[in-house]
Amino acid sequence: MVRGSFYLLRRKCGKPNCRCARGLLHATYVLTRSEQGKDRLYTVPKTQRAQLRQWAAEYRRYQRARAVLVKRHLYLLAIVDQMAEQRLLTSPEKKEQPHA
Repeated sequence: MVRGSFYLLRRKCGKPNCRCARGLLHATYVLTRSEQGKDRLYTVPKTQRAQLRQWAAEYRRYQRARAVLVKRHLYLLAIVDQMAEQRLLTSPEKKEQPHA
């Protein structure tokens, strides 16, 4: 698995006479992920694209499965807490002793 998103990025380079200025954008495969609160882009070489695409997909599947597990866990905890609340006995109230 690899943390991040793998995708084809299309963008302009900024040169006025370049083909991208006429709408034919430059295409680059990238891996993007957040590091220390900032988004980082990593260019992916052609030889690594297939493997990285698979690893990124595995990470997304893991994240979705983890989210489902957390949701179900919270649901089960709520049921257990509800059962415990129903079974709790209230302690008898203390009777005040008269002072002698």
